[in-house]
Amino acid sequence: MEIIGSLIIAISQSILLYGKQLGISMLILMLISISTILIILYKREKIVNLKATILTIPIILLSSTYMIFSSTTFNFTNILVIIALTLIMLITATIKKDYIKQYLHSLLKLIHKTLKNIDSSMKLTNKTSKEKIKKNSKIDMNKIIKSLIIVTIVVGIVIILLASADRIFASIFSGIVDMFININIPRLIARIAICIAVYFIILSMLLALQTKDEESSKEIAKKKQKDKFTIKMLLVALNIVYLVFCYIQITSLFINMNSEGSFNYAQYARTGFFQLMFVSFINFAIILISNKNNENRDKFLKVANSFLSVFTIIIVISSIFRMYMYESVYGLTYLRIFVYIILATELLIFIPTTIYIYNSKFDLLKWGGIIATCVYVIINFVNLENIIINRNLNKLDSNVNIDYYYISYIATSNSYDKLEELQNKLLSDANIDLNNLKDLTDKTKIDTCNDVLHIMQARVRILEDIEKMSWQEFNISKYKVIKKYDNIDSEISELKSDISNVQNTIKRLRNNRDLTKLDYKYKEMVSDTEGYIVYEVDRAVGDAVWKIEKTYNGGESYSSIRTINVKTPSEIEFFENGLGFLMIPDTIYCAQSDLYITTNSGRTFTKLTFPVGKFSLSNPNGKKWEDCYDYFFLPTREKDGTLTVLVSGGYEGGYNEGKTRAKYMSIDNGKTWNFVGEVYK
Repeated sequence: MEIIGSLIIAISQSILLYGKQLGISMLILMLISISTILIILYKREKIVNLKATILTIPIILLSSTYMIFSSTTFNFTNILVIIALTLIMLITATIKKDYIKQYLHSLLKLIHKTLKNIDSSMKLTNKTSKEKIKKNSKIDMNKIIKSLIIVTIVVGIVIILLASADRIFASIFSGIVDMFININIPRLIARIAICIAVYFIILSMLLALQTKDEESSKEIAKKKQKDKFTIKMLLVALNIVYLVFCYIQITSLFINMNSEGSFNYAQYARTGFFQLMFVSFINFAIILISNKNNENRDKFLKVANSFLSVFTIIIVISSIFRMYMYESVYGLTYLRIFVYIILATELLIFIPTTIYIYNSKFDLLKWGGIIATCVYVIINFVNLENIIINRNLNKLDSNVNIDYYYISYIATSNSYDKLEELQNKLLSDANIDLNNLKDLTDKTKIDTCNDVLHIMQARVRILEDIEKMSWQEFNISKYKVIKKYDNIDSEISELKSDISNVQNTIKRLRNNRDLTKLDYKYKEMVSDTEGYIVYEVDRAVGDAVWKIEKTYNGGESYSSIRTINVKTPSEIEFFENGLGFLMIPDTIYCAQSDLYITTNSGRTFTKLTFPVGKFSLSNPNGKKWEDCYDYFFLPTREKDGTLTVLVSGGYEGGYNEGKTRAKYMSIDNGKTWNFVGEVYK
């Protein structure tokens, strides 16, 4: 039974998944796999907890997302979650009710035994095969071979006659012949190898599920509190710190947010949300540890943990609020919306956490897992891309440019209709008629044309992908697009014609712009496809406005990234994959400077911080390190990939007459810097 079930699952995955995009095939495979495994375990009388099968609901829901949506945001993570939930379901179904911690321990044992006992599955397969062959050894093989030869000859003659009588039949037959002639041997071998591997893994897991552990499942023992005084002191200290912090948050963020003044709350909240999120995780761990060791149900620990929970909730809300202020100005992204989701989930988990503080027998990990699973399933069915797009198009702060390139990228992974809607909005807002591009003379609309071009190209890719969709890849979102158009080929041809017109328009407008008169501050191709130009668009006394443009196609066209305000002597440089650095002096006299880093092609810059070094080649004469070396030059890339930054005491010499420099190096593309030492200029 186990062998047949493993074969069914292995063959099913080969037919449904191999060489195909995920679609309805994922749902069909999970239905076949779960039902097959559960039937085998039921027949073997190994299922002792039927309530565990309730986990099939989130498994089936997550599997169905590949059939319903065309977004690829959760494609990979969903596979991991589906596998994890399936294994947890099988473990909880085959062992008696226990704490979730014991289930997780059993899950690790199952994985270990599955991998360890693959040889047992091979031996079982070999033994069963030999028994079947021995049992059927009385079959006359000569008779079978003789029959096959006769049938092949007769059927072959009939097919030849029918093919000569009907051209349609002949074309079908020739297609079958071509299929065998043009077979891809390496792909076939890989497919068979994967199928065999899946078969043995599934069979090994089924055998492992039916093997009893020598150790009986025991209730998690509570460890004795060895140092309760330390935990109490820690809780008291943390509660005092959080009391002060929460007071500051309430007064500075919540109460005074509407007060008039020059204080920029978006900038104030720029980095706080991540730190506060990690702090809340630490507090959650402290509550778990202290409450687990509260053997004697100490009231002080209960009260202290309760206060810590309240303060943590305030910190989480503060983190959400900071994120809201920041993304209201700078836009919503995948990362920022996931921060919202994680923090909201944490707030929900603090409900069972509060119960756990007063009831140590409450299975907190179980309910935390249920909440996390429910949230994960829900966000799979919420159109996150649509939320991101709408939020960015309706930002509260109009001083920051809308990143249409990023929005179109989001729409590409979301749906065809959203791409079409975004394209029409761009054309409408810029007052561009796609049918009269020859009349377009406004050079400032090059950026809009570039964004529209990117969207059109994405639409063509999606339509071509839909046109080749097989039944295994069936997807409701894609099917709606098929139903929308009578002829997809015609739509693709029309789009390609529009793409050609837009490309010609961009070239015409760029040629009309006198590029030789632009005051370039930086112009370089950092790879075969990626390049940047930075030029000055405005200037005042000591200040300037630079515009950053990027090419993704080797210089054929450029997209606007943003404009930045800098001091006139500032310098900028880019490397591959969006990495760049901006040096801005304090004044036009260049006494000091700051160095900024970008990892998104200049859309945002973050000020770099460097550790203080030690004087070795120069005499500080009572001065502090940071007062001596405070003018940062742009980094250079070494042959081994490291980045090097030299720092002086002023561009024109300054400290030590400019004879020495402080040297810093980074091995992680500028995220962190280490002091190397002082070097002669």
